[in-house]
Amino acid sequence: MLLEREQELAVLNEAVAEARAGTGVLVVVEGGTGAGTTALLNRLAERATATGALVLRSGGIPAERTVPFGVLRRLVLPLVAERDLPAPLLTAVPPIAAGPDPAGPDGEAGAVVRADTLHWLHILFAGLSAERSVVLAVDDLGWVDDDSLEALAHLAARLDGLRMLLAVVRKDGLGTRDPLVGEITAAATHRVRACGLSRRGTAALVTRHLGDGCPEEFRRTCHDITAGRPKDVRVLCDRARLRRLGAPHWHTQRLRGLGESLRRERLLSMLRREPVLDAFLKATAVLADQATDDLVARLAGLTGQQCAYALEVLTHTWPPEPGHDRAAHTRAACAVVLQAMGDEESSRRHRQASAVLDACGAGPEEVALPLLHVDRLGDPWEIHQLRAAAAAARRRGAPETAVRYLGRALVDVPAGSHVRAELLYELGVTELDLKSPVAGRHFVQAARLMPRLRRRAEVVSSTPMDIVRSDPEVAALVRETAAGLGTPREGDRQGSYLAMRLEARARYAGLEDPGLVTSATRRLLDLDEQRHVASAAERELRTVLVFSAAMGGQSDHRTVAGMARQVLEEEPAHSALSGLALELLPPVLYCTDSPQVVASWLAAARLHAAQEGNATTLSRIEAVQGLALLSRGEVGAARECGVRALALTEGGTPRDRVHATLVQGHVALAVSDAALAERLIEGAEPAADLRMFALFGALKGMLAEDRGNLPVALAHYLDCGRVLERAGWVNPAFAHWQVRVALIHHRAARTADALAAARTHHERALAWGAPTALSRALRLLGTVTEGAPGIEFLRQAVDIVETEGSRLELAHSLIELGRRLQRESLPEGDRLFRRGRRLAAELVNAPVDAGDGGPARTEQALTAGLTPAETRVAERAARGLSNREIAEELETSLRAVERHLTSSYRKFRITGREQLAHAMGMDATR
Repeated sequence: MLLEREQELAVLNEAVAEARAGTGVLVVVEGGTGAGTTALLNRLAERATATGALVLRSGGIPAERTVPFGVLRRLVLPLVAERDLPAPLLTAVPPIAAGPDPAGPDGEAGAVVRADTLHWLHILFAGLSAERSVVLAVDDLGWVDDDSLEALAHLAARLDGLRMLLAVVRKDGLGTRDPLVGEITAAATHRVRACGLSRRGTAALVTRHLGDGCPEEFRRTCHDITAGRPKDVRVLCDRARLRRLGAPHWHTQRLRGLGESLRRERLLSMLRREPVLDAFLKATAVLADQATDDLVARLAGLTGQQCAYALEVLTHTWPPEPGHDRAAHTRAACAVVLQAMGDEESSRRHRQASAVLDACGAGPEEVALPLLHVDRLGDPWEIHQLRAAAAAARRRGAPETAVRYLGRALVDVPAGSHVRAELLYELGVTELDLKSPVAGRHFVQAARLMPRLRRRAEVVSSTPMDIVRSDPEVAALVRETAAGLGTPREGDRQGSYLAMRLEARARYAGLEDPGLVTSATRRLLDLDEQRHVASAAERELRTVLVFSAAMGGQSDHRTVAGMARQVLEEEPAHSALSGLALELLPPVLYCTDSPQVVASWLAAARLHAAQEGNATTLSRIEAVQGLALLSRGEVGAARECGVRALALTEGGTPRDRVHATLVQGHVALAVSDAALAERLIEGAEPAADLRMFALFGALKGMLAEDRGNLPVALAHYLDCGRVLERAGWVNPAFAHWQVRVALIHHRAARTADALAAARTHHERALAWGAPTALSRALRLLGTVTEGAPGIEFLRQAVDIVETEGSRLELAHSLIELGRRLQRESLPEGDRLFRRGRRLAAELVNAPVDAGDGGPARTEQALTAGLTPAETRVAERAARGLSNREIAEELETSLRAVERHLTSSYRKFRITGREQLAHAMGMDATR
């Protein structure tokens, strides 16, 4: 019993009756796959048989679509035994579709044979229908061979007056574009469409298969899965029963999974029967997001018309799920196809896709994408495509994708191959963009595999400095390669370049090696003897050497400052975005009291970083600006720079915050800000950098002092000192620990220890010679030395920084000198003490917001090279104060004011006061 087919069956009964009455009838049964078209054709055949009609049945088979007259043979063969038809008529059929014989179907003789055969078929069935009604039932027109279609079309046009019924099934999507199919269906006298069952019909069919106890939800799920197609409902129920998904538990959720499995099977079955759809979907699946009509057609070997036919077949034979558009439906089918493809076929088709994309002029990444799905790469062309794709991905700022390409290429490259070495090097370079910790390991592996020493040197010398410093294995490889390369021959420019880059890395890795620190100045002098236009490698080496010489503190500060200036004059400002200059040279200029040297270079570097939107570099530039301000004693402005620098590193790595933390830490030490020191220490990670270690050691000691725990403070300072001394970092500008050790001994009345520490610090400051460091050393000596000698030391400390060096150091020296003179009841003490306090307050609380013009005029003064004293005088002159008023406010001599103004005019290249306000970036009316 067919459910919900009453109207359709009525039409079929009417057609059988008309055929018996002598009216030729053509019935077309239409519907989707599984909708019950074959069941309706069967019911028609049963009804006709019951009325005594001769029923001949056949159907198209996908595997026999190329067999000439295959369907018609199966219609006629039952008559052979019954009617004893003459053999020549049957044997004449095959030659009709023979090969390219002149007498074949395309030749004149072939056309005659074809016409005779079609006429014979018409005569045959006309004769049979004279005896009784004849029913020809043909299933699946879409899979009927062309010769049989032509014969059926011939008969369909000649049914009039015959007691004959031709019933054909046309499945939706199959054969719809074949003109013969269209010709046959256009001649239909009756049409029947098999639709899916309603929810009620599906429920009845499910109940028939699984019993009356089936719950409503289970039956509704069956309808949702099958869309009411009777065949699919029956198959689903049979499998549900076999898997015991029905009574008594009724596993509805598992039924949905079974439905998905059936849906996949249905598609795969269709692909086996429809080679055009199979080729189309496999090409689309392999091309994935790159699939276009042209590329799919080329890869599948189909015409545009065949691709359109494939899409139509897919839509009708594998209907889309609710809510899916055509693109989503195709993607779902492709997913099934990819899952069903074996590894060998998948690899072959993906290789073909890559070749097609390359031939069509696709980009490197598009060509390489299919190669990621190949099981094993063996062709050098494929490796080359992956490398090219990785380079393209890096250029567009996608290092993660580049790593994926290179990683895939590495899987199948032989272990000892030089290609593997290059791939490992490219992988290491790419991983640097991701700040991956394994980048250094890949650099080492690449270098070890390089067959030529010179190439190995090129790879090792390109290793980033931070990896060389942080990875001992990489540092050892640098030293080993440098030793293997040796001293280049004279005139070997490439060899010299590589040697300098390797030396720069070896020295950078050995910044805490006292031997390398001590030899830095001598090596700089050697380079000066061969003076020429410095290459990038030489600038890199000089930068490391200047920093080492500064930390060693054994050379005169003017010599070191001149070397730093020389490097900056030749170093492009844009190198700050990736080079060493921004990291190593600012501390050098800080401890040499030469912040003006870096001002213009820093402004250009800031511009480049802003153009690129590089927040990390902008943070470092702000930190360097803060360090420059701090070297002048402008603590308030330096603090604000540090705050901005930290804000720019929000969300970054601890390494990104190093420079901002260093500035903030030095500010905390300069003004003994315990709250700031505590905040910095709380958020800090273990210090791997010696500068950070020294800073945090000093901050921890300062906090212990602030809490009154002098023994703990002394332990922190001495521990810090031991590490710095062991590394050869004895520059007095960074020896905060030594100053504080002497002061703790002094507070504890250990005079001998205090004097010993102060004298050692003073000796180093004398050797170094920078005004700020020397003034600090003299102030320390004056503090721990009683009587007139101590006062004399303090007076010298004031004199040294009166015109150059840190103004904050001047304020400290004035305060200490004034305090000592007050103790001796000397009238000068009150004035000096007040002056020092006023100066310190001005520096610590200096206006820094844009409305006050603080940063602008500070940058102008730095760029012009004004000293702190000249800046203070120029600021007041620009505001309109007279020389005498300036002298009284600053508590200095009129002659000193005139000297500072004259020097400022010369540095600004102006002639008088009227131009000074503009030069300082100030409003003249202020």
